[in-house]
Amino acid sequence: MLIGRRFKLREPVIATALDHKGNRVAAMLPTSSVIEIISRTASGLRILDVECDGKVFAMFESDIAERGVELSEQAAEARPARIEDHHPRGPGEKVRWAAGF
Repeated sequence: MLIGRRFKLREPVIATALDHKGNRVAAMLPTSSVIEIISRTASGLRILDVECDGKVFAMFESDIAERGVELSEQAAEARPARIEDHHPRGPGEKVRWAAGF
């Protein structure tokens, strides 16, 4: 299963994310970015939702396989336990996850 696996990018990769209005936008994830696979989209296009620097992006599985190196638990960079955002969400705000489009 891919969920939970972490990769370090060997070269820049284009990913997509949702902006504050819910529109899908392209973003370049730079070399050395560490991503964690958080889910597989329902689109069937081999698109994975990944987390990078606290943001959620959608990436092709092939981009991760071709441009990433899997981090083993021993080699993985230390990361803090999850804590609440510095700006807590209001009662009506929801988290928007990148998904198939």
